[in-house]
Amino acid sequence: MAQLALLELDSYVAEMPIDAKRLTKDCAKAQTDLAANGNAHCRTGATAIIEPVLPLIRDLRRQKHGWAAIAAALGRQGVVQGVDRKPITPRRLTALIGAIEKRERRRAECQRGRSMRQDLARHVERASGLALSGDLADMVPSPTASEDDEERIRREALESLQTLLKKG
Repeated sequence: MAQLALLELDSYVAEMPIDAKRLTKDCAKAQTDLAANGNAHCRTGATAIIEPVLPLIRDLRRQKHGWAAIAAALGRQGVVQGVDRKPITPRRLTALIGAIEKRERRRAECQRGRSMRQDLARHVERASGLALSGDLADMVPSPTASEDDEERIRREALESLQTLLKKG
């Protein structure tokens, strides 16, 4: 009996059309309602603020400043966390730095993997491997060739093609 109910539900779901415009509109309304109730995901931009100053934070750590002192200093300059927008805590600061470093490691691994792929090799490397065939290489004038040399080369090439151009 449970299987029958599942089969009926599956057939109903398969027949139910989704209106993309309405879904987009309803989603935007739901997001607005959640934000009005304080339930929406509120981005503070802390990662965007911390990422550019990460070398300075590392330098402060080398100078033996504690995470609490660094977090307090960032909090005084407006770096906040969460929906309640409280100053950043040392624990949140280290979590954000860890996330930034993890993202950088993943990006480096991805780039390393891409550089090893033959189908994504640099175009410069491919271009250097191009060469003219032996027949054409003999016909190419040197870069310092004069107009007389060019005309002579054209005539020689035309003479070599005369056997193909003659009507039988």
